[in-house]
Amino acid sequence: MLPVLALAAVVGLVGVVVLVRRTTLPRPYLFASGAVCVLVLSFVLGATLRPVGGTDTTAGHGTAHGAAAAAERPSPPGTPVLRTLHLAGEQVGVLVVPGRPGRNLVGIGAADARAGTADEALRKGQRRPGSAQTWVTVDLPEGSSTLRISAGGGTASLTVDTGRDRPAAPPALGTADGPECAAAAAGALVAGDSGPLTACPSDGLTADDSAALRATVRFLAGRGTTSLALVSDDSPRGRKAAAVVRSAARQEGITVSAPGRNRPLLVTAGWAGATRVADAVESGRTPAQGVYLAPWNLARSVLTPSAGQLIPLRFTPRTARASAYAEALAARLPGEYPSGSGYAAWQRARGEEPQARPRLFAASTAYVPGTMVSADSGGTGGGDTGGGHQHGAAGADWLPSGMIAPVSGPMREG
Repeated sequence: MLPVLALAAVVGLVGVVVLVRRTTLPRPYLFASGAVCVLVLSFVLGATLRPVGGTDTTAGHGTAHGAAAAAERPSPPGTPVLRTLHLAGEQVGVLVVPGRPGRNLVGIGAADARAGTADEALRKGQRRPGSAQTWVTVDLPEGSSTLRISAGGGTASLTVDTGRDRPAAPPALGTADGPECAAAAAGALVAGDSGPLTACPSDGLTADDSAALRATVRFLAGRGTTSLALVSDDSPRGRKAAAVVRSAARQEGITVSAPGRNRPLLVTAGWAGATRVADAVESGRTPAQGVYLAPWNLARSVLTPSAGQLIPLRFTPRTARASAYAEALAARLPGEYPSGSGYAAWQRARGEEPQARPRLFAASTAYVPGTMVSADSGGTGGGDTGGGHQHGAAGADWLPSGMIAPVSGPMREG
């Protein structure tokens, strides 16, 4: 029975992809049909494809265990710090960026976490879009100091050596883009790069991302789109990305208008803004004929709402390489979500090249009772039953109870 269901789901999903490319049916029906196919296929895969200790599984665990062992190596002074603390019977990951004198962003893998130095009261943290961590801003002095962490009724401390130099921290760390910047730092760390953090992803628009945005606009033009809506932000990357989209739209004869039910919505904001857009489209507050995301918005809180998200990527999530990053991150920072920005930093640190041309991927989640993991709740981030701590298994997947599947071939750039 399961093989029959799997075959039916695959055939149905292929049919939906064909209809998307031919625009044969109205978009809402296409996404609804795709979600049903994904639901069935997810059930079948969950029932049949259990890890049995094959080559990929062993390699993945080797990468994760190696990363965990490297976690306790001292960080060079003035660089990001990634440690695991024992709190209330749980192993809790702690990330400190940039690890230099002055204001630092501290991510803690527990929902009720607080942090501070030995000379001040501990400050309560908060959850931020795109991340499972609880974030606290802490001012650290020059040189070696003690950072105190509390969660789940327990308290622990770690030593942070910020060095004696005072280079300016990337400004984005103090904005809504801070968690994305920290995710990039974590991606580099788990790949073995212990260098200083000198820039954040939102500081500028890369050539690859610019080309992917132009390719997305060209894809829309090829489907007969004559107008689109655009949501951006005031970050340097957001402003440049909006300009690229508007320029590409003019070249393709597409007008940029306010959001509407009969036009696609292209989002070049960061994680926080993109999460708000996805939530608004899902709830019906913002009308859209699908939500087209900038490449850096491969973040769980952006993809989880049912808003018809599509995103251009130069890699396929859940392949061996991408899974190695996700597992290494879960080993070093239990419960944290993998992200596109973190994976890009991982690739740079390992000298890996992304695919030459992006493809458009559709993201959809299917609710199966007892398996859904909250993407960005203010609570525990999925499956927590003991003191609000995060657990690695849920964090290691790109989109639990969902699928990120290609709906186009390599798109033409330039």
